[in-house]
Amino acid sequence: MKNKIFSLLAGFALALLSSYHANAQFTVDGDFRTRWYSDSFDGARDNRGTENYMRYLGRIRGKAKVGRSTSFFTEVITLIDNPGAPVRNIAGTGSMRWGVSQVYAEMTEPNFLVFDLVRLRLGRQQFPLGEGLTLGESYYFIDKFDGCRIDLAYHPFTLSLFGAITGQNLSASGLYPDPGSDQLYVARLGASLGKQNVMTYCVLQRLRGLYNDNETFGAGASGELLVRDLVYSAEAAYQNFATVSGLPKKAGIGYLGGISYRFGLGPFRSIKVETRYAAYEGDDAKTIGTVEQFSPPYPSFFWGSRAGYVNGDIGGDFPRNGQNLEGSRIWYTRCYVIPSVLPKLRIQVQYIKVKEYIDNDGYNWMDDEFSARLYYTLSSQSQLQLRYTKVIPNGDDKDVDGNGNISYYEDRLYVRGLMLEWQIQF
Repeated sequence: MKNKIFSLLAGFALALLSSYHANAQFTVDGDFRTRWYSDSFDGARDNRGTENYMRYLGRIRGKAKVGRSTSFFTEVITLIDNPGAPVRNIAGTGSMRWGVSQVYAEMTEPNFLVFDLVRLRLGRQQFPLGEGLTLGESYYFIDKFDGCRIDLAYHPFTLSLFGAITGQNLSASGLYPDPGSDQLYVARLGASLGKQNVMTYCVLQRLRGLYNDNETFGAGASGELLVRDLVYSAEAAYQNFATVSGLPKKAGIGYLGGISYRFGLGPFRSIKVETRYAAYEGDDAKTIGTVEQFSPPYPSFFWGSRAGYVNGDIGGDFPRNGQNLEGSRIWYTRCYVIPSVLPKLRIQVQYIKVKEYIDNDGYNWMDDEFSARLYYTLSSQSQLQLRYTKVIPNGDDKDVDGNGNISYYEDRLYVRGLMLEWQIQF
């Protein structure tokens, strides 16, 4: 059924673009990347050796100017059957499918009433907040965020309001809605003050059923510090969950921050050193009457780890949906250099350290990851990447279930991987 809906939407988008061929100005762009992986497993109880596979990601975006103040946007992206899995087909597992990740109309009116600018968007769209601590820009949720956004700008402030239907009960046939829907409402107030950007926001998530609502209040800032190219970002948020009377109160905090500096030195045209940290509070078993949990609906900040941790779904639902009740602490550090004699080459190393926010059981389920990468620019629209990664478990095998056996998810193992990517933009 979803494929039919996607087909109708895509057909409608193409028909609309075609109908405005003579009178509208439109542009099309996109990107495509193909990756070859070779992963070797050490310490696996199923005696896995080396696995070789390929993945693909492709996107096509279209924009049509259909009047002085009105535009139409659409984006088509490749995907596989499971929308909770990475939006890349794995070669040999079936045909590549696709879906509409964005399709919306936009109307922009400058100098409207007392505002410098008013913008209205209707349709499927992204609405990221800050660095993605609470709500990020993610195409892994392609069937979410169908709604309305309005931006009101009055220098130096911008107020943005967003509401979306993120899920809907359907009849058995799927032809009409049954009662019950998931809804998301966001209000964001931002300001640009010199070289500093500040914001505050509120996110209300209303899920189907009683006592399933939660609200998040956050604030953040980013910009340059003291000198040029010394850049920082910081964000913190508090989340409160609706609970049944008589049950423990549930609420938690999360925060994210980072700092980076870029400079030139000796044989290197550019050197950049960066470190970031994020924390999602988890439940402390010692507290009575309170459940500590920070689990926002759609966190997404991509720090480059294949193992995840920085995306709610891709990292195995940590911390999204409360799957990791002890919470997470994530450290990310990277350094890259661009040699003066090879300005098209970038050499990068990075490390991601992950542990639990509150360690109730004395065992860290999370894995660390080391990565070394080479990026080479073939042209302004084409790039090669060679990557070596090593996934490092933070503990030995443990019979958590207590059944006397080590299951596949209790089997802690090392993974060494090579990846070659070719990316093009058009």
